[in-house]
Amino acid sequence: MSTYKEIRGLKVRDYTTNPDNPIEGQLWYNTTDNVARYRIPNVISSWRTANALNTAREQLGGTGTSNTSALAFGGSNASDTRVADTESFNGSSWTELNNLNVANRLMADFGTATAAVSATGSTGSPAQTVNVEYWDGTNWTEGANVNTARYGKPGGAGISTSGLIFGGYINPGSPSVRAETESWNGSSWTEVSDLNTARYNTTGDGSSNTSALCFGGNTPPNTANTESWNGSSWTEVNNLNTARRDLDGAGDVPAALAIGGYTTTAVANTEEWNGTSWTEVNDVNTARYNAGADGSTTSALFFGGNTGSKTTATEAWTANTPVGAWATAPSTNTARRGLGSAGTATSGLIISGADSGTSGRESEVESWNGSSWTEIADLNSARWNLGGSGASNTAAIAYAGSEANPSVSNKTESYNGSSWTETTDMTTARSLVGATTGSPYTSALVFGGTPVPASTYSATESWNGSSWTEVNDLNTGRSYIEGSGLQTAALGFGGYTSTYVANTELWNGSSWTEVNDMSRPNGRGDMQGVGTSTASLSAGGSPPNVAITEDWNGVSWQETSDVPTGISGGGGIGSSTNAFIANGRQGPSSAISVNAYEWNSTSNTDKTISTD
Repeated sequence: MSTYKEIRGLKVRDYTTNPDNPIEGQLWYNTTDNVARYRIPNVISSWRTANALNTAREQLGGTGTSNTSALAFGGSNASDTRVADTESFNGSSWTELNNLNVANRLMADFGTATAAVSATGSTGSPAQTVNVEYWDGTNWTEGANVNTARYGKPGGAGISTSGLIFGGYINPGSPSVRAETESWNGSSWTEVSDLNTARYNTTGDGSSNTSALCFGGNTPPNTANTESWNGSSWTEVNNLNTARRDLDGAGDVPAALAIGGYTTTAVANTEEWNGTSWTEVNDVNTARYNAGADGSTTSALFFGGNTGSKTTATEAWTANTPVGAWATAPSTNTARRGLGSAGTATSGLIISGADSGTSGRESEVESWNGSSWTEIADLNSARWNLGGSGASNTAAIAYAGSEANPSVSNKTESYNGSSWTETTDMTTARSLVGATTGSPYTSALVFGGTPVPASTYSATESWNGSSWTEVNDLNTGRSYIEGSGLQTAALGFGGYTSTYVANTELWNGSSWTEVNDMSRPNGRGDMQGVGTSTASLSAGGSPPNVAITEDWNGVSWQETSDVPTGISGGGGIGSSTNAFIANGRQGPSSAISVNAYEWNSTSNTDKTISTD
C-alpha cells in the first residue's frame, strides 16, 4: 500500500491548531483535538439558463456531447404541427441549419452534433414509420430503415456508426407497447434481444451498440424501471427514484442523467446514475416534459419541451463548478452609503457618500491597496448616490450624484493619484446611476438614474477622457440601477421604475439589448456590482437589505453564496473572481457601516478524520 508521502510527496505534519493556509488535498494532524484533517474544494453541480431555441417545440430529437455542442431536430411546434427544423448549439446560441427531409416527431435519436441519427417516429399516416435519417454535420440523408416501424419516443443510445434503439409504440398494434431492440452497425439494422419491460416515451444513453441504459417511460403506467444493455441482453438494475414518462437523458454508461418528464404533471427532477444506483441532484429550473437532451453527467444540455405549452427554454448542466464565498475584510475608516467606487480588488477607491439620512454628505475618499484602506484627497464637491470609474486607485473619475436634497449634479471630477480636479460636466444631471466602475478613467459609461422631480432616466452617456457624449438609451429607464463592464461592452441590471425590477441589458458599444433577467423575479436595486459584460457579480441590494449574490456568465444569472449580512448602497470594486464590497446600509437594522467583505470565486472546507 502506498504511503501518504509517496502519494503527496510530503509527510503528515502535526499542528497544535491548524495550518494557516493549507493547500487543497493536504492532510495534517491537530494534536490539540487529536484528529486528522484535510481540505477539499467546495463545488456544486447545477442547471443554468442558456440562450433559447429559435423554435418552440416538444417531442423533438436531441444529440450532442456537451453543453457547448448540441443538435435539436424535428418535434411539434406551438400549433402542434410536425416540424423538420434543425438547430445547432455552440455554447452561446442556437443556429438554424438544414432541415430533416421529412417533418418528424417522437423519434429515437443518438449521435453527436455533427453526426447524428433520427430513427422511426411519427411522420404522418400511419402514425409510425421505419424511416431513418442521418446527419453529416451539414445535411440530413435518408438511409437504411429499421425493421420495426414505431413512434412514441423509443430510447436511443450510441454514435452514428454504432447505435441502439429500444421500446416504442405502434398504432394499431398488438401489443401497442413494444420491447423490440435494434442494433445499428453503421450500415444496417439488426434485431437483437428485447427489453425485459416493454415501454414507450422512454429514454436511454450509451456510447455504442454494446453498452446502453434504458430508464423510465410508460408501460403503462409510468415506470421507474431501469435496464442495462451489455451487447447481447438487457438486465434489470436499480430503479429511478421517481417513476415518470416523457423524460430525456444524457451521459454514457456507466454514468447518466435522467432529466425532467411527466408524472401527473411536468416535473423538474434530475437524477444521476453512477453505474449502480440513481441519486437525486439539482433540479432543472423549468419543469417540463418531451424535451431534448444531450451531453454527459459533467456537461449536458436540456432544451425545448412542454411546460403546459411548447417552450424554447434551454438549460445547461455543469458538474463540480467551484463555489465562491465571502469573507470579512478590513473595515473602511468612514461609515457611509450611496458612495461611488472605482478600481480593482488590489487597487481601488471608494468615493464620497452620505454618513446619515439624506444630509450629511461626505467628500472623503479612501484608497484600497489590497490589504488596507487609507484616506486620501477629498472630492471637491461632497455628494452621494454618485458614480465612479477607473482601473486603479491612482486614476479615476467621479460623476453625477446629489449635492443637496433634492437637487442632482452633473459635475465630473478627475483623480490623478494625488488630487481631484473638476472637468467637463455631464450632459444630464442625475443621481442613482449605473456605471462601469472598473473601466479606465478615460473611457466610461453612465446610464439610467433619476432627475428632479423624481422620475427615471434611460439616458446613456459615454466619456472619452475629456467630454461626455449622449448615446443610445436604455430600453427600460430606471434608478438604483447597477452596472459593470467597459465603455464598449457593459451590463446594466436591476433597479427601480415604479417598482423594483430584475431586467438586465447588454451594451455592445452602440446600443442596449435586453437579455436574461436576474434570477430573483421580484427584482432589486441599490446593489453592489463588479466585473465585465461576460462575467459579473451582483451582491446585496434592497428592499429590504438582502445578502443575495448572483453571478453572470454572459448569458444568465445564477444565485451563489450570500454575503455575510444584508447590504445595500455600498461600493464595489474588483471582478467576478475577486472583489470587495464596503459600507452602505448593513444588517437588519440598516445601520450605515464601515464593514467590508472580500469575494473569492473558490472556497474550501476542512474535513475531520476521527482517530479515536
